[in-house]
Amino acid sequence: MDKRSVSSISLLFTSVTAILGSGWLFSSFNTAKIAGPSAILSWLIGGLLIMFVAFVYAELTTMLPLTGSSTRIPQFTHGTLVGFIFSWIILLSYISLAPIEVQALMQYLNYFFPNMLTPMNSLSPMGYVVAGVLMFIMCVLNIYSLKWLIKANNVLTALKILIPIFISLVLLAYTYQPHHIIHAASSSFAPYGTQGLLTAIATGGVIFSFNGFKQACEMAGEAKNPKRALPIAIIGSISLCILIYIILQCSFLSSVNISNIDSGWHNLKLTNGSSPLTAIILQNHQRWLLPILYVGAVIGPMAAALIYMSGSARLLYGMSQSRYLPGFFSLMTQQGNPWFAIVISFIIGMFFFAPFPGWQEMMTFLTSLMAITYAIGPICLLALRYQVPNQARPFKLPFGRLWSVLAFYICTLLILWTGWDTLKKLAIALAVGIVVLFLNRVFSPKNQRESLHIKQSIWVWIYFIGILGLSYLSSFGHGLSVLSFNADLWIVALFCIFVSLLALKFRLKGNETQKYISELNL
Repeated sequence: MDKRSVSSISLLFTSVTAILGSGWLFSSFNTAKIAGPSAILSWLIGGLLIMFVAFVYAELTTMLPLTGSSTRIPQFTHGTLVGFIFSWIILLSYISLAPIEVQALMQYLNYFFPNMLTPMNSLSPMGYVVAGVLMFIMCVLNIYSLKWLIKANNVLTALKILIPIFISLVLLAYTYQPHHIIHAASSSFAPYGTQGLLTAIATGGVIFSFNGFKQACEMAGEAKNPKRALPIAIIGSISLCILIYIILQCSFLSSVNISNIDSGWHNLKLTNGSSPLTAIILQNHQRWLLPILYVGAVIGPMAAALIYMSGSARLLYGMSQSRYLPGFFSLMTQQGNPWFAIVISFIIGMFFFAPFPGWQEMMTFLTSLMAITYAIGPICLLALRYQVPNQARPFKLPFGRLWSVLAFYICTLLILWTGWDTLKKLAIALAVGIVVLFLNRVFSPKNQRESLHIKQSIWVWIYFIGILGLSYLSSFGHGLSVLSFNADLWIVALFCIFVSLLALKFRLKGNETQKYISELNL
């Protein structure tokens, strides 16, 4: 197959398919609880912020068209330790994606089988068994073959796009009146102000829902004309999905009864609230929509979970090939599937159900992981502009250095908005990763140990400690609220400029980066 054979339209719909995951099943409910009617703006602002960051990855992935480029480029710019840290965080985000899709399915199945969940929406013992069976089936399918799913992808793509649009339009047609978007029981369009609107972007599911934008970037090296295809794919897919999510949000707000919000949007309550769209359809007497909804609620998450488990296994395999993990993670079946890595993905994935009660808690943790993985992109782009200024860039951003710092600032704000409750769990996960790295080095032969490039990682530790401190002092996620909302925006801006300069100072030398790139035989 010609390396550059993917058209602009194919690239666009690949991203659209990835963006329309389980987020549409929950996010209109979660964002409404956090921001009220201003959740509509949360989708618009969140989508535009993600679009700004996405262009950074468009330059990186056309410049270095690698499989799994997100885990490899940080090593090229800042060495082994930085490469491992971000590989570990990316791995955690991939491993947690399959459980969150299964959790989405379990919450919707709970309508028919009410013993699957506890009152807090965490899995009951029976629910945990069923989730385990579903995860195990996906594990077996990944080990033996995914060809049947790949063949069915076009049908799945059409369903994932059409079902949410159809349900939204039917609900709007049935319930829409101008005053329904802002109910009489609501104090205003933005009852919780700008902070509520922005918090909804991080913890309501907006950023989680737009995560699929990276699919177009990861396939950048296969695009026929990257300079033309990437702007079309990035702007087109995110713009289309902004429109779909805003229509879905409007239909949800229009379908809410005053009795649902008699205690305010923060206390928005629905019967069968574990599956909010089911509740909305039933309370508006549109039961005939349920079979259509459940086709989307079953097929979408299961197909996505299968792909995500495959992706996490291949990341484990890649980390083994990079000697971050022991060699047995590279064990393959006769069909070329990394069976040991798939089994480990299944085992670790099962642990993600325990500490996070429900889809929203899992999604918020995952959003913080995603935002950190996004943050390394702008730093890499900034460093590469100095390390290899003459490297061919089929898609080159204007004002690349300024764009990098602004994108890094956006990513850091997204991390901050997930809140202290989430970030302290993330700190524990990062500590586990460092232990894994050093244990692997202790038991590896000395001749297989690459230099850690500890000096080049100084900026990362300052960044992580700084963002944890700012989160603890902020008003997001039960922080101390020492920093006011407006003050933390300015402090984070200054902090990001400082860290960007540090990352630039402690980058690898240009000849070291060039050596890494030369070995790729691009």
